Amino acid sequence: MKPTLNIVLALVVSLSLTGCFSGSSKNNAPDQDLSISVDYTTFVKNEIKQTSATRAPVNINRLEFRFNDQDNEQAFDDLF
Repeated sequence: MKPTLNIVLALVVSLSLTGCFSGSSKNNAPDQDLSISVDYTTFVKNEIKQTSATRAPVNINRLEFRFNDQDNEQAFDDLF
């Protein structure tokens, strides 16, 4: 019984320490900006082209949109 208890204790301690140090690398820092810059007009046009009843929604939380066509009144003319 005692060897089994020692093994279980060692596993619990090692798993606990693994959980403490798994997110400490610089690549996983929570304050690191992981956003992707995307042209808004291109993004919208691609999404409309890929529209279907069974398509899953796109996660835009990490996208940073560039608004290159703010003054272009014909930016979406080819969609309509």
